[in-house]
Formats: sequence, C-alpha cells, structure tokens
Amino acid sequence: MPDLFTLTSGLPTPFLVLDQTILKRNIHRIHAYADLHGFQVRPHVKTHKSRAITRMQMSAGAAGIAVAKATEAQTLAPEKKTDITVAYPALGDERAQIIAELSKRHYVKVAVDSKSLVDSLSAAALRNRTRVGIHIIFDAGLHRCGVTDAEQTLELARYAQEKPGLGYEGIQLYLGHLYGDTARDLKCFEQINARWEPVFKALCRAGLLPQTVSSGSTPSLFETHRINYINEVRVGTAYINDYFVLKFNHCRRSDCAARVVATVVSDSIPGQVIIDAGSKSLSAKQMLRHGNLEMGYVYEYPEARIFRLHEEHGWMDVSRCKKPPALGQRISIIPVNVALCMNLYDSFYLIDMEGALQKERVDARGCHV
Repeated sequence: MPDLFTLTSGLPTPFLVLDQTILKRNIHRIHAYADLHGFQVRPHVKTHKSRAITRMQMSAGAAGIAVAKATEAQTLAPEKKTDITVAYPALGDERAQIIAELSKRHYVKVAVDSKSLVDSLSAAALRNRTRVGIHIIFDAGLHRCGVTDAEQTLELARYAQEKPGLGYEGIQLYLGHLYGDTARDLKCFEQINARWEPVFKALCRAGLLPQTVSSGSTPSLFETHRINYINEVRVGTAYINDYFVLKFNHCRRSDCAARVVATVVSDSIPGQVIIDAGSKSLSAKQMLRHGNLEMGYVYEYPEARIFRLHEEHGWMDVSRCKKPPALGQRISIIPVNVALCMNLYDSFYLIDMEGALQKERVDARGCHV
C-alpha cells in the first residue's frame, strides 16, 4: 500500500483499509482466467458487503452477484434487473418473502437441497405473482450442504421444475474442502469428476440440462477448469485475499488488499506487546502456523505472532523480531478471514488509484437474514 501510515496518520486506530490498486489487479486476474476458460464471473458480495466494491466488480464485466443472505441482495443489488444468486439454502418464510419481492425487480435464483425449501419458495412466488429460479446444490465433497448422487439430484430438479412459480435452471458446487496442497492435486479433481459426471449425464438424459453449472471457493479458484461442465465461477475472498489464502500459498502478500491498522498500546512485558485491535477489530478467527495459533499476519513484522485476542486487546509475541515495534507505533495486519473482518466495521477506508483516501460504508453489515 502506498505510504499507508503517512496517508492515514490522522485516523484513530483500529481501522480497516483497502487498496484499490490491488483490488483492481485481482479483479483483472480473475476475469482473465475466466475468459480463458469460457466462464462467467459472479462476485460473492458476502465477502465485502460494500456497494462501492460491488460496483467495481460489476463494471469489470461480472454476470451478476451472489449473496449469502436475501437482505444482502436487498442492500447491494446495484440496479434493476440485476442477476442475483442466493447461494445459500434460504429456508424460512421471511427469507422466501424477501426473495419473492426481489424477483419482481431482479432476476433471482436460489440454491436449494431440500423439497421443503422448494415448497417455501414456490408458495412465496405464487403469493407475489412472480418467478424464482432454482439451482440444485451438489455436494462436491465438503459434506456441508447438497445432494450427493444422480437419483437425489434428478428427483429434486424435477420437483423444482414442476412447482408453480419456480424454474429449475442449474447446479451449484462448492469446493471448500480443497485448500493447500489438495487444491493443486489433480487426483482431488478426478475424484470430484467421478461423482459429478454421472450426475450431469443423468440430468442431460432426463431433459434437465443445467443452463448454469456454478462453482466457488477461493483456494481452488484457478483450478476450476479441472471440473467438467463448469460455466460460471462464484468468487468471494479472491478479490481481496486474506491470511488464510496467503498461508496456504494461494496468493502473495502483494495480492492482499485489506489490512487492519492498529497501535501498540503496551510493551510492559519483555518479548510481547499489546495492540488496540482485538476480536472486535480482527474477529476471533484463528489458524495454526508452525504449530502455533495465529490471529493475523503482521505485515511489517512477519516474525511477530498475534496469539491471543480479547475484545479490545491483541497479544503479540515479538520475541523473534530484531527490532520490535515501540509503544505508540502503528502496524498493519492482514486478517485471517477478511469476510468476518469486514462485517465488524460500519465503514472502511479505500486508497484509490491516485493514492487518495476515501471513506466507504460496509453497507450490508449485519444482514443475516
């Protein structure tokens, strides 16, 4: 980031800052990959919850947006007739009603894996005299949501196709079980194809050829072409990147667009400092590195380790730093999970392409329905 601490010297810490130059570079890389393999790009806006970033993504040629929650779509859909995928089993009457209302102004599809959800969406669509598209979730291996074989997929696709107010349109996969070495292992993709290909062929034989076959997950994003019949990528974290992506070598430090800026507020214990960024600034997400828990990557001090968080305090082991940060010094931290981090802030600061600082809202913060 250009002159980060000079540019932000007047801002009280902790705060969240994003570099638009890095963000734009990541956007270009994603679209270049998608164009090479004939994929549509659908940004998953749950990562940032920001209208400003959504506009950048749409301006780059995105086919539409993906959301986790219906209220995110209410807040972030940039204009009428936006193509929206609710990439989450939005079960419940309130969610179904919001989706139906959205479908009057936008083209809305919902990912489903149960007849109960299909029934709820159909009832809401009929009440509102509208139409909602349906994507069937196929479990590619994470075992979180989704149907698992051809029989289940066909049954649910037919059920959705026959329900009034709905239309079966495609299949959604999520490759969240692939990260680190597994996201680069050809055998892992062969295993997914061995389960997925019979399902696709069964759909085709039954006259249920999916218009869209959408796949998501940042660690394996640039290997998506190894999955057969994909024609869309849902992209979330890869636009911004975070410490999880960095730690597993799916990006470089220079690809991480977001940092939390914090101040050292105590150095009373040798080999340790306390910063003013705790779980309310970084989130309590943690991961292992070299056998130790870490809660953020300190950009200026890679040898340091954030090993504990309270609400307003962060413990940082600086015993391996040749010259540890001093009391009152500012540091910047790449968060472990940028989506969790963004949702902690009402606003963030964007360093624009000219190196100027502008304040932007996290518009869909707290949209959980």
